[in-house]
Amino acid sequence: MAGNSGHTIDTLLLTFDDVAILPGLSTVEPHDVELSSRVSRSIFVSTPLVSSPMDTVTEWRMAAALARLGAVGVIHRNMPREEQARHVSMVKSVSPSPWSEVPRIRLPDGLENYSLILEELDAGAAVVFGDDGIKGYLVLERPDAQLWLEKARYLSLYLTRIRPFPTIDGEGRLVVGAAVSPFDLDRARLLEKSGADFLVIDVAHLHNRNALSSLSRLVKEVSIDVVAGNLGTREGVLDTLARAEEVAGLRMGISSGSICSTGEVAGAAVPTLTAVMNAVLALEELGLAGRIPIIADGGVRNAGDAAKAIIAGASAVMGGRLFAGADESPGPRIRVGDKLYKPYRGMASRGAMERRFAVDRYSRQAKAVEEGVEGLVPYTGPVVKTLYELAEGLKAALGYAGAQDVTSAWKAKLARVTPTGSREIRPHDILLG
Repeated sequence: MAGNSGHTIDTLLLTFDDVAILPGLSTVEPHDVELSSRVSRSIFVSTPLVSSPMDTVTEWRMAAALARLGAVGVIHRNMPREEQARHVSMVKSVSPSPWSEVPRIRLPDGLENYSLILEELDAGAAVVFGDDGIKGYLVLERPDAQLWLEKARYLSLYLTRIRPFPTIDGEGRLVVGAAVSPFDLDRARLLEKSGADFLVIDVAHLHNRNALSSLSRLVKEVSIDVVAGNLGTREGVLDTLARAEEVAGLRMGISSGSICSTGEVAGAAVPTLTAVMNAVLALEELGLAGRIPIIADGGVRNAGDAAKAIIAGASAVMGGRLFAGADESPGPRIRVGDKLYKPYRGMASRGAMERRFAVDRYSRQAKAVEEGVEGLVPYTGPVVKTLYELAEGLKAALGYAGAQDVTSAWKAKLARVTPTGSREIRPHDILLG
């Protein structure tokens, strides 16, 4: 009987808290840092942020709001294919203007008339412009007045300071992505027919012979970009591109999401930062560095984490929890005590699996073991508030790194941080109010 030959562990898995951005020589001020990037070979965005295809994060309202503001959303697939196609069609049919939800009015137009117009539009606020810019906000007296005031304020800030362009296609319609299983070619065809601009392969472990075989067929059957994932290793990227060279983007990260318990239940994980670096190594080996965009997916809690992912080699960052608390996410607001929350769950949680449409995300057949949890996240208001805070933070972080844009950020440097150092670079030795 052969004995155990033994194993050596020479792979180090780094996550966002394990590194810090090394400051570099800045040639531009932070507010001039350019955030435009790509999500796939042909999908360009003004802000490198993508909402995750989760059933508590992205349906048509979220996708439309993000695209109007220069980012992009990916419609989840935990629903019948016809319903998912309807969500795609809804995004393609609405106005691309970021002012669609919060109208603009000019002085000295009659405010009383605009109050009537707002009521007809079911809008609770408007931004008031004068000859030299924004003068204030018109807010109707209604129960959600605070939400509308917040939306108007942050929309004004975002559009004047970040200056994004709506993410639109060649016909001037909003761009939208859609999640699909590599095994569901009929869904992929229907989504393309409905107007989806790109597809995102939505399995937890794409580096699987059956999944890769199905992917190789799917990419040949559709004419829109296909982003492949999830992957975590250099070998996974190499094998994926060997089987499906038409892949237009990579979705990197295994078990890093706040609601993912794969690392705990199955013991398998590749933190997103390491997964992104592994993808960069694979693309460099193939001579494709910078030509196939990398999306960092999972574990991104703030702009600092997003900046670290970009410096590591990502072109864009995918967020679940980042957007789950927004007004535009599916699900109701829930009051607990004096605070508001929204539901958030992993796609392998019991509740998500009971809907049955995405059970193959975690294997070809449905699993009995849950690899996700569900709970509540704080309600964060309109998604434009989240986008504004993330974009401003990204500009500041890349400015510290000495980067002028996303591409130059790939030349910036990250450094390992000890546990003691990690504690020191956070607020400490003070009672926070």
